Amino acid sequence: MKDVFPRRGLPNVIQKLENGDTVTIVYFGGSNTRSEGYRVMTADWLREQYPKADIRAVNAGINGTGSDLGCARVETDVLRHRPDLVFVEFVGNDGGDPESKARIEGIVRQIRKRSRFTDILFVYTLKERDVALFQSGEYQKGALMQEEVADYYGIPSIHLGVAVSHLVSEGQLVFTSREDVSIPGAVIFTHDSIHPTIPEGHQIYTDTITRSFELIRELQDQPGRFVHHLPQNPLVPANPWEYAAMLPLDSLTTFSAGWSYLTPGDSALAREYSWLFPGLWRAADPGEAVTVQFEGTRIGLFDIGGPDSGRLKVSVDGGEPFIIDRFTHYNDHNRNQYVFLPELPNGKHTVRFELDTGKTDKAAVFEASGNDRSSEHFRQHPDWYDQTVIRLGKLLLVQPPL
Repeated sequence: MKDVFPRRGLPNVIQKLENGDTVTIVYFGGSNTRSEGYRVMTADWLREQYPKADIRAVNAGINGTGSDLGCARVETDVLRHRPDLVFVEFVGNDGGDPESKARIEGIVRQIRKRSRFTDILFVYTLKERDVALFQSGEYQKGALMQEEVADYYGIPSIHLGVAVSHLVSEGQLVFTSREDVSIPGAVIFTHDSIHPTIPEGHQIYTDTITRSFELIRELQDQPGRFVHHLPQNPLVPANPWEYAAMLPLDSLTTFSAGWSYLTPGDSALAREYSWLFPGLWRAADPGEAVTVQFEGTRIGLFDIGGPDSGRLKVSVDGGEPFIIDRFTHYNDHNRNQYVFLPELPNGKHTVRFELDTGKTDKAAVFEASGNDRSSEHFRQHPDWYDQTVIRLGKLLLVQPPL
């Protein structure tokens, strides 16, 4: 199996590196990108290869997020840095979501519309469940969807799972450390079946990326600046995701009296997440509400969940209310999370989010997930969980032209 597809290559960033120019690289993805792994290692390798270039690496990875949130944050987290190269890494969190192709294309088109000279590189990480696919000669479903986008726009891509699966087959790597699996001298790739160890696991990712970069460089035959193609028609017909955005909550919203705004100066939690949000809107009492008026097809919330998280009763355009639960089986600790409501007809909408009076059976959520640690945490701190708190950070919108 091939692990690199060069396509139209990385002509502009390679030329700037070779010229010793200032180069900005944005690493855009989920937790594997945010970690101090391949992102740091590849940037360091490039600095060694091109010592005259001033390489600026931007960490635009956010744990537990996919290309849907990615589409909404392209402007704030990618384009404002005026990148020369964007790594795009979302296949792990997107999985086989059928909308992944449209969302990845939405990211590409936003970048291309801003600059035809910015190079893009897709990298596909893998989970333990993907190893058997690679060993049977198949790529992940999510990667195959993104490959359609890569083909359409001429974007190079790297399948990081090829090398990893080869090492597993050769007995040189144990994908996930377990008491019942031991191979003397083998590299332990992950401890959780998802996130590579640092440095050993991420070094394998890095070696694949750097080897692929060298191949792409060798194949390059485009002198001068290369203008990347932006087809007038998207690959996914009527694709709305290139019109996604992330906005401050107070831009289109009305809050009831019980909401407070927490800033990093007066809240430890707001300080912890100041890298994501300038502040957090918080309410704790059932009945408190926030109303949003917007034009578009989708609305979502980027928020902070935790043991105290409650539920939101949502009504769209005065319709029958439904519940979105902001407590999940991950919430034995505070963490960033997000939710999009179902797609709406393109037009003007009014959405009301109200703290629900009902409470989730949080112990049952943990029990169903089979996480004994979380269940024990619930037993030790029942008062933390017996609350209905909502903390909102940003508004997410998809707003294609009417």
